[in-house]
Amino acid sequence: MPKAPRSKEEINAVKENILDAALRLIVEEGFRNLSMRKIAARLGVTATTIYNYYHNIDELYFMIRMHGFELLHASLVQVNAVHADPRARIHELVRRYIAFGTEYPDYFDIMFIDRTVPKYKECIGTELEAVSLAEREMAHRSFFLAVETVNDFYAGDHEFTYADAYRETIRLWCEMTGVLSLRNSRLLLEVETDVTGLMEKLTEEILERF
Repeated sequence: MPKAPRSKEEINAVKENILDAALRLIVEEGFRNLSMRKIAARLGVTATTIYNYYHNIDELYFMIRMHGFELLHASLVQVNAVHADPRARIHELVRRYIAFGTEYPDYFDIMFIDRTVPKYKECIGTELEAVSLAEREMAHRSFFLAVETVNDFYAGDHEFTYADAYRETIRLWCEMTGVLSLRNSRLLLEVETDVTGLMEKLTEEILERF
């Protein structure tokens, strides 16, 4: 008898397993060393099986990033439902971003740090333009959620424009990403034994201006 077709839940589970295996390999060997064959070997299936779900390595990469940004956005978007006060929202957004980077260091690295992987602007006019645009739009959802929150915080200051909120959000992003990248690379351990305590202190200092 022919096999019954997989359910949507089963298909999604297989795709998740492929993404997880690919992420592990990227962390271990780098994006440029990733191949469908290696992913298949990690999962104990054939490379043809992987191609049934993803067309190529680049598409797989963008799907990994998109999944990471979905996880981040799902955490950040809850803040608006919990906190009405813009100051409390900014503080919670920063803490959740730090928590995401700490809890998911591998996703964080491929989303924000790794320089070897393709980006949207490099894919314009190629077969990857659509999936790279979808990944970019998902990333922007979290960024502009933060911009709107910063803008709300300064709403009473008529000299503070939306462009100022945009730049202040970039400043926050740079500060938090810098701290997390040093923490996740374990470089902070070279100069600080209490990394957790230092992270908390640096986060508090970042938030002092709000």
